[in-house]
Amino acid sequence: NMPLFDVKATRTNTGRFNQQRIQRRYSGKYYNDQGGYFFMGNWYQAPWMKNFSGSVSQWGDFPYGTYAKITTSTNDDAYNRFLSRDKRLIVWNLPGNEDPSLEAPPLAPNGTKNIIFRSDKMIIAKPGYNAETANEWQVSFDSRRVPVKVIAAADIAIPAGESFYETGITLPANIAIDVHFYEGSTIYYPFNPNMSNGLGADYWFSGSRIYFNSSDTMRARFMLYLDAGDPPTNGSNRVLREFTEGGQDVVQFLRPGSANPPSWADIIIDTRWPCVQIIAEGYFSVAVGSPLQTVINFDASGMFPMVKYMTKHGAGSETSVGSWTESIKLPTVRQRVYSTNSNFECGDSSHCRLTQTSATFVTNRGQPGDYYNDADDPGTWRTEGADHVLGIRYYILGIPA
Repeated sequence: NMPLFDVKATRTNTGRFNQQRIQRRYSGKYYNDQGGYFFMGNWYQAPWMKNFSGSVSQWGDFPYGTYAKITTSTNDDAYNRFLSRDKRLIVWNLPGNEDPSLEAPPLAPNGTKNIIFRSDKMIIAKPGYNAETANEWQVSFDSRRVPVKVIAAADIAIPAGESFYETGITLPANIAIDVHFYEGSTIYYPFNPNMSNGLGADYWFSGSRIYFNSSDTMRARFMLYLDAGDPPTNGSNRVLREFTEGGQDVVQFLRPGSANPPSWADIIIDTRWPCVQIIAEGYFSVAVGSPLQTVINFDASGMFPMVKYMTKHGAGSETSVGSWTESIKLPTVRQRVYSTNSNFECGDSSHCRLTQTSATFVTNRGQPGDYYNDADDPGTWRTEGADHVLGIRYYILGIPA
């Protein structure tokens, strides 16, 4: 109902994914530009809502869902960096709020059939579950539900300007990348809170390469996922396939009845592309405090970890769209230009510092969303509120290093 999700938005005039760039908000209500905030593209995306009421949906009100703001403008300039007519909504089969995960716990061996290989299906059940009757939460692999595979992953240095990473394979259209851009030795997600206008990087795909256009020298830590959206093939290929390609021995588990060669959608398991594992996951409520740190400890020995998380919020509304009773949002860093104290992050801003053994989440509940000198009454400084973070649902994802 409230899933872990992501929105991948591109710049209208370049087609490049650009949510990891920083933009400053200006307004005529600021006297001599004394006000505003820096924000990243995630902040521009719509939430996933509960109990939506409004007129934007042709189906009227609905209990759960999201909407997308699509611009009709082609003026994608420095002041409209995150206006987009091309967005990909990616939904994970995992909860994005405090709802528990539905993964079935392993059972003791009990003599049930754990593996099925036949012409209509390939199923590997979790220990102790019957592969003939197991539901989607009781299986490890199922030919009807291809697991998420990582076809490229790395932590690389990128220079200022354009550069690329060579994956070595022709990239299909159905891919999505999670990327952490950071400087120095500390891995930040979704961004370092020390922000300035234009900071960050765009990325895009061409051929076998991932291209980057960075504002400065930094590092890019990424996982490139295969989203097998192309249709399966038909044929008599074996379910278990072994071969050598480029000097590398490969083992594949294929969907029964695939052609030779198989399509991306036919490949259930390929030893070259590891399936994503959940190293740690959970939910915690966020108290008032700024900055407030919550440390999650885990053991990622031998793994390449990445963090994904959603922030939970209360009731909200959007002009000409509608209202809702609660929501979850993409994590975002937002920082005021002016502040009454030493902390410039807004109340809806959060970030995570990631290591091999811990994830430190920093929240700012209670901070305002803006602080500015009123242009209609110069010398009078005003504050605006923020949609405060009330909780965080996190996942530490990993593949073998």
